[in-house]
Amino acid sequence: MRIRFLATVLVGIAGVFVGILLAVVVQSTHRSNGGGGMAPGKPATVAAASAPAKAPVKRKILYWWDPMVGVSSISPKPGVSSMGMALIPVYAPTKKSRRPAGEVHVDPVMTQDMGINTSTVKTGPLIHPVRAVGYLRVPTPDRYSVTLRVGGWIGKLYATTNGTAVKKGQRLFTLYSRQIVAAEYQLIAAKKDMNSVAESSGRPAVIKDSRELVRAAALRLTYLGVSGGQIKQVESSLQPLKYVTFYSPASGYLRDIKVRQRSRINAGITAMGVDSLTALWLDSEVFESQLPWIHMGQRVTAKFAAFPGRTFNGKVIFVDAFENRQNHTTAVRIELPNADGKLRPGMYSLADIQTRPIARAILIPRRAVINTGTGEIVFVESSKGRFDPVAVRTGFTGGTGLRRVVQVISGVRPGQKVVTSGQFMIDVESQLNQIKNRYLAAKTTATNTIHAGKK
Repeated sequence: MRIRFLATVLVGIAGVFVGILLAVVVQSTHRSNGGGGMAPGKPATVAAASAPAKAPVKRKILYWWDPMVGVSSISPKPGVSSMGMALIPVYAPTKKSRRPAGEVHVDPVMTQDMGINTSTVKTGPLIHPVRAVGYLRVPTPDRYSVTLRVGGWIGKLYATTNGTAVKKGQRLFTLYSRQIVAAEYQLIAAKKDMNSVAESSGRPAVIKDSRELVRAAALRLTYLGVSGGQIKQVESSLQPLKYVTFYSPASGYLRDIKVRQRSRINAGITAMGVDSLTALWLDSEVFESQLPWIHMGQRVTAKFAAFPGRTFNGKVIFVDAFENRQNHTTAVRIELPNADGKLRPGMYSLADIQTRPIARAILIPRRAVINTGTGEIVFVESSKGRFDPVAVRTGFTGGTGLRRVVQVISGVRPGQKVVTSGQFMIDVESQLNQIKNRYLAAKTTATNTIHAGKK
């Protein structure tokens, strides 16, 4: 108890000493400034000249706050913030400094440091890409089969490996067939008969009939699969070909080889196939919500993992009339040229179908739009360094990557400039200004209510 009493006495003595010291300092300062009166020994004119020409204008204090804490520190009277800092007064704006709620003013010098960039609102066609995935396959019209119309035996097999590249007219295999040999003998007999008739009889009717027999025999060989060059060889030499050669019907790659050297093959059997890969089909799937934007002939850009950084251009050639009810997708076929042979059937691809849902729209960069949770806003540059928040209503999104754009239905007009980077820093300042204005409005309403109650 004694120690507590002594501490209290010492604190009281210290307080009295500090009070006396402050009184002396204030009185000396007052005297050095003239003390509100005229110093002795000096004329009145000197005192009048030393007085200020005009008293400073006293500005109205709106509230106190700590900028480091933010809006939560706003107080109607002086004090200390939660961080232990003295609250700073905020004065009422003058007529020149007043600006709309939410407007942000940035010094032009600071615009570059803050990374603030703008873009001009434009009008043009909205290209809305539809992303689809799919696999490459060989077009059905470019798949050729070498099917024998007669039975026989393989003599020499030149095409032995699937995937081998072949040219149109290249030898595939030779075949011995008794039916073909019999047809060759008929052609030889008809040819000999025509020659003898031409030498012994000059009657046109008889010569015409003999020529028809030769043509019919040659046509039979054609139906059996013998080439025109081999038929002419038989006609000129009058000797049958024991083994007839079969050639590739198109340039491409061999597939499904079903014969071997010196093997037996029956009529109607497909010996092998040839796939032409000058163009490929990309069979992809699009969702039901994307289907209204897909049309025949639309341009498509496809990308493959095997060719990073390269795109392949094609077009839509088929849209399926039926929908897959399990995953609600529709097959869309895309034709991709493959003149250099880089693409291979079975490759997986990401394809962007370029659609144009709107021929003319108001467009802004997608990164300029800020989603507030209840709506969307952009910051419009009203003048140099001044940015206003404007509510917008957006539509379809188009473009890819950094070139993504969005259709604006309302809010901005062509020619205006919108902020595309640094807008989030501006948004924080804008919301702060709006909160301040709401606080001032609430304070004014409360003051008016109190005055009305007193009256």
